[in-house]
Amino acid sequence: MKSGFVILAGRSNVGKSTLLNALVGSKVAIVTSKPQTTRHPVRGILHDPRGQIVFVDTPGVFLGKKDLVSKRLNELVKESLEGIDAVVYVVDPTRAPGPEEDLIKTTLKAAKKPILYLVNKADLLKDERPFLDAYRAVDVGQDGSVEVSAKSHKNLNLVVDKLFELLPEGEPYYPDLQITDMAHKDWLEELIREKCFIALQQELPYSVKVVVEDMEVRENGDRFIAATIWTTDDRYKGMIVGAKARKLKEIGMAARKELEAATNAKVYLELKVKVDPKWQQRFR
Repeated sequence: MKSGFVILAGRSNVGKSTLLNALVGSKVAIVTSKPQTTRHPVRGILHDPRGQIVFVDTPGVFLGKKDLVSKRLNELVKESLEGIDAVVYVVDPTRAPGPEEDLIKTTLKAAKKPILYLVNKADLLKDERPFLDAYRAVDVGQDGSVEVSAKSHKNLNLVVDKLFELLPEGEPYYPDLQITDMAHKDWLEELIREKCFIALQQELPYSVKVVVEDMEVRENGDRFIAATIWTTDDRYKGMIVGAKARKLKEIGMAARKELEAATNAKVYLELKVKVDPKWQQRFR
């Protein structure tokens, strides 16, 4: 048996969260088109007859932002390299290499861990991946390279095979059937935050945090959930609520639909939006 921790590293918005969900076979990380939606390392657990792989999805490296959240996210990437057994370095050939890639390369080389290099989005035509050749030429001392599609699951079996070659022998860290170490409350908060990003797209600032205040399973099996969406300014609150509360209703309906599909039960979701100008300073 083999087991170990594998970090998913890469610049912001290259598809690491989609890759994590595909590898684990269930949604454990939120996925949006907006960069930096992953705010803390999320663990997804893959069970296999050969052993167990614990994937750690990290916030993407994101340069140029000076706010407290961006600074903390970049710190988390480096911290997550401690105590891991291998690295999966993910790149996106639809985007030109940038300074974030240089920082990641330096960080990974210094970590001195086995590296599996993945060029994502193999489901696209070659002319839709204008920087494919540039990424094919990248050398970070990797132990293997695979062109994959996190979206269509192309070649993910090769990724798992190679990782089991790289990982040390050991017993499983988590029991069978457990696919994440995220608490149910944390998962609910992340799901609602995902729907905020999707509903508002580029309009929504990063200054959003969701806190589940109450959860209840009623006698008939129905679920009641009350949550607060925190932001830093009244104008952002207005954006989230929207005219005649339309945006907030849209966010609530999208979250409730996914929750009902996941729980196979009726869900009553109560959302409020509040302002706290200092929540970013307390971000952990």
